[in-house]
Amino acid sequence: MRYTTRVEDGIRFVDTDPRGTGAVYLLVHGLGGSLEQWIPVIGLLSPAVRVIAVDVPGFGLSRTRRGDFDLASAVARISDLLRRLGVGRCVVVSHSISCVVAAGLAAARPDAVKSLVLVSGALVRASEIAQNPFLTLRYPRLGTVVLAQFLAGIAPAPKILLKALASSATLRAVTLWPFVARPASLPTEHLVESLTGSGSLAVLRILLTANAIDYHGLLSAVEQPVALVIGDRDRLIVADDIARLRKIMNVTRVSVIRDCGHWPWLENPAQLAQLLTATE
Repeated sequence: MRYTTRVEDGIRFVDTDPRGTGAVYLLVHGLGGSLEQWIPVIGLLSPAVRVIAVDVPGFGLSRTRRGDFDLASAVARISDLLRRLGVGRCVVVSHSISCVVAAGLAAARPDAVKSLVLVSGALVRASEIAQNPFLTLRYPRLGTVVLAQFLAGIAPAPKILLKALASSATLRAVTLWPFVARPASLPTEHLVESLTGSGSLAVLRILLTANAIDYHGLLSAVEQPVALVIGDRDRLIVADDIARLRKIMNVTRVSVIRDCGHWPWLENPAQLAQLLTATE
């Protein structure tokens, strides 16, 4: 399903109900992604709720050749967009490391953010490795997957490659193993569309300046209730991540998607959409 995108203040976004009726969900894509990653989920959510999905400034069609990205600026611009769209209270749904964008928005706009849903966002140990790569020597498997996540997000994926992935189980198995539980048998009907627009040099900038992002501080500043959605085979989330996150956030619900990796929006969008509406 295709949606008409709009651009305001350089932010490209989809708004499924500009009239502003009903509950509102703001969807924030993950590292190197674009709003297209949410298209399957938007289609499942939009009959019941208003869905706004954004290209985080610096990513998607707002990416620049230099890879410009500033977390505080991104949060401020998304906050301004919510004001212009007349959003009073919303559920902010983020994927992966964009939990820091969601957390920054929740702390800055408690009037506008009702709650958070962190999808694949329990990345306590992974964030520590990103900030201190020498920890890879202690956790080599996790460190390898963290590096793969960053490297995969740097360059835009050519449409010809995405089509090749959709048609070849072998190619998916070779390239997508860090991201999904079963790459060879991954449902491919949304693969090309969901990964279109992904890739940005901003990913490299974030990797090189990871120490400047206060992951723990940003998340601990959130006062709103937080729901976690994780895949049981997510290679980026280790056993004690959830326990550690509970100590710094008001985690009220943990939902597990079975036989799923780091990309539930692609691997099982129907169950993800069901879990999201259950938080309302």
